[in-house]
Amino acid sequence: MRRRIDRLNRGLLVVVGLLLAGLGTAGLLRGAGVFGGESRDLVVSPWLRAEARERQALLLALLALSGIVLLWLGFCWLTAQLPKDRSVAKVTLGRTEHATRVDVSARAITDALAADVRRVEGVTGASARIVREDPLTIELDVSLEEGTDLNAAGEAIAGRPKRRLVEALELPDVELRAKLKLARPASRKVA
Repeated sequence: MRRRIDRLNRGLLVVVGLLLAGLGTAGLLRGAGVFGGESRDLVVSPWLRAEARERQALLLALLALSGIVLLWLGFCWLTAQLPKDRSVAKVTLGRTEHATRVDVSARAITDALAADVRRVEGVTGASARIVREDPLTIELDVSLEEGTDLNAAGEAIAGRPKRRLVEALELPDVELRAKLKLARPASRKVA
């Protein structure tokens, strides 16, 4: 589902970007006199020229305001697209008998946990990332076979793999946030 939304976001961004770039280029070319509208020097009274300048200032102010609103909307959209929790690169563990501080690669921890989760019955794939170091919080994306009991799979993941991780890191507890999803059934071709 997330991949489909990402593709839709990218497609819409490309279309909007190309449209805005085309409109901007056309406006610049027209303003430079490359195409469109013949340049006529009409005899206009000074009163009409002053009124046109006032209207032009109002138009420029409205364009600047709408540009600011579009910039704000774009910023809000961009912040909504960014992940809420950034991944942690290394985890600092407590003191050992040989060192006062031990740094462990987050990837080593998540790879070991994902491999352990893949051994759970009904799991077809798993990936993990650490989103917070204190307390250690790990997000799991787990794909399950079709027909797998979600509650049983969740309990199995929170059982042995979590227990082994807590023991290996010698931590009091680890918070797991598991996203369970059923694997897509294989497409069947009918001849």
